[in-house]
Amino acid sequence: MGAKHTRWNLFLVFFCFVFASTPVFSTAQLFHKKVNRYDKNKKRTGLWVNYWDDEEKIPMTKNHFKDDRETGVCKEYHNNGIIRLKFRYRKERIRVKYYNEKGRLEQKGWAIMDFTPKEIHFYWHGKWKYFNENRKLIREALYRNGELIEKNSKN
Repeated sequence: MGAKHTRWNLFLVFFCFVFASTPVFSTAQLFHKKVNRYDKNKKRTGLWVNYWDDEEKIPMTKNHFKDDRETGVCKEYHNNGIIRLKFRYRKERIRVKYYNEKGRLEQKGWAIMDFTPKEIHFYWHGKWKYFNENRKLIREALYRNGELIEKNSKN
């Protein structure tokens, strides 16, 4: 049993050495993603990244697109590089979270985005929760199509 285990370890070490030393499989190529691309119909597709700085070290936005519309998880950042806003697209609704400049959650809730030929309309829809600096829930609100329906303080 020990000999099989030793042979398996040697195989793994050998495989990792060959894998890492082969130029085709270098980590730069393996994990490199193309960003800010258009598809054949001139619509944004895939990951799009914008930066606050010219050196492209502090992200401003990281958004995923399909057919020129945001999809999946999209993020916006404060100019210090800490997350400010996170959208998670789920079918017809969007899960939204806002963060302060320290990266602490300030509020979260649901939204809806309507697309018309002339405009895109984004509005809060559903339950929203608001938190203080210590991450304690301080208020809840209910929205319907962007209108505040109900508000409760949690003091």
